[in-house]
Amino acid sequence: MSWNRDNVHCRGTVTHMMVVTQEKELGAALKSRRERARLTQGELAERAGVSRSFVIGLERGLRPRAELVRVFAVIKALDAAVTLVDHRSQTPEDALAELLGDL
Repeated sequence: MSWNRDNVHCRGTVTHMMVVTQEKELGAALKSRRERARLTQGELAERAGVSRSFVIGLERGLRPRAELVRVFAVIKALDAAVTLVDHRSQTPEDALAELLGDL
């Protein structure tokens, strides 16, 4: 297993990881995930059961008070998940090592 700031390589699989602490970072992470999945905003919206304008606003970080149910519908439609870690002065690599232990 190896990793860098955004990717974890484990047994031939690459998992993308992003540290998100603000609305705009979440939006950028979701947009990146959508683009890697080769989905349009409309396709993602349809899969998530939300409007295209909701997806656009979420990706731009313009929905700081968005309903969590709808945000998680978008995350689920992207086949992604949210992992919470302690927010302290720690590099992403150290946080990942702490989460994964000695795999």
